[in-house]
Order: sequence, then C-alpha cells, then structure tokens
Amino acid sequence: MKKTLVLLWMLFPVGVAAYHFNVGPKQMLREQAYRRLVEIRQLERQAEPDWQLILEQYDRLVEDLPPDEDPRVYHEIRLAQGRARLEMLDLATAIDDLTRLLQETAAAYGENARLTRGVRETLGKAHYYATWVLKMNNAAEDEWRPFAERARQLFRYLAELEDPREFQRYESRVRATFDRALQAAAQRSAGPPGTKSEPAEAVVGDTHD
Repeated sequence: MKKTLVLLWMLFPVGVAAYHFNVGPKQMLREQAYRRLVEIRQLERQAEPDWQLILEQYDRLVEDLPPDEDPRVYHEIRLAQGRARLEMLDLATAIDDLTRLLQETAAAYGENARLTRGVRETLGKAHYYATWVLKMNNAAEDEWRPFAERARQLFRYLAELEDPREFQRYESRVRATFDRALQAAAQRSAGPPGTKSEPAEAVVGDTHD
C-alpha cells in the first residue's frame, strides 16, 4: 500500500553514525519499528491479506515507536489502519477514527496537505461503502442518504482541490475498490457483511444516533 511506503521512508534507519550523537536507544526502537513495518508491507502484498492480523501488527508498531516519535508517523499509521478497516468493511470504526483524524491532520498540516487529502479520500470511501451496504440491505433512504451525501461532499472537495474533472473518476475508482472488498468479505464468510447473519448496523453503526 502506498501509505506503507511513506512510513517505510519516514522510519528508515539513519545508520551507525547516529549512535555517536546519543540517539542510540531511540534509533534502536525506530529500527525495530522499521523491521515490523517491512513485515506489514509483506502481509499487505499477499494475494489474500489477513487484515485483522495487519491491524494487530499496526498496533504493535505503535508500541515499538519511541515515545517522542514525530506525530506525523502516528497519523500515517492511523490512516493505514483506516484503509485496512475498509478492506474488512469495518465501516463504523473506520468512519469514527478517520473523522477525528481528518480534523487533526487539517489542523496540523493544512487542508491541502498530502496526508490530509489521503485521510479525506479514505473517509469518503468509508461513507461510500456504508451507503451501498445499507442499500444492499434494503435500508430506508433516510438511513443511507446521509452517508451518500457525505461521500459526495468529500470527493467533490478533493476534485476541486486538484481537477474538477476528477470528480466522476473518484466515484468510479471507489466503486471498483468497494466491489473488490465486498467480494473478499463474501469469501471470508457465508455471505457479504450486512446479510441476515451480520446486520448492517454491525458494519456501519447505528444510524439513528
């Protein structure tokens, strides 16, 4: 995944020279985190990734990091976890954390920063997925409509920041990734999330709050 590559670059070991400047212990932690991140990257590249295991490895990655690590690294990890949750169709958790993450990254780096745009796009995908999970479960329009409108709002904002013509392309790409996630979920269980064996509320949360 592209975000993993960013993290690999940010945690890349600085080499033996660093130890001469009294940063040895911190660098040892970062190198341990780097090795774990390489392992996560390998897990993500498998033909059928175990996303639950990947999420657990990201949690361990956070534990590996030195206490004073750059906050941007933690934000990148949370974004990567959000993407993993989309693959699992754990939409309620993804939407909650990505909403908070968008507020944090916009405040810290600006609305048009690369990281903020990545969070906004992933959050848009989460709302788009939620829309279709609810539709597939014959939810009433007043249940799925807020998710649909929020998805379009997020994608339109991204398109206007870059190229207005990208708006339709965003929707097409997101629909394609949603179809793949749905197919993978169906293969992991007797049917896609949101069927009678797994109520829609378990996937997208309680829409009546």
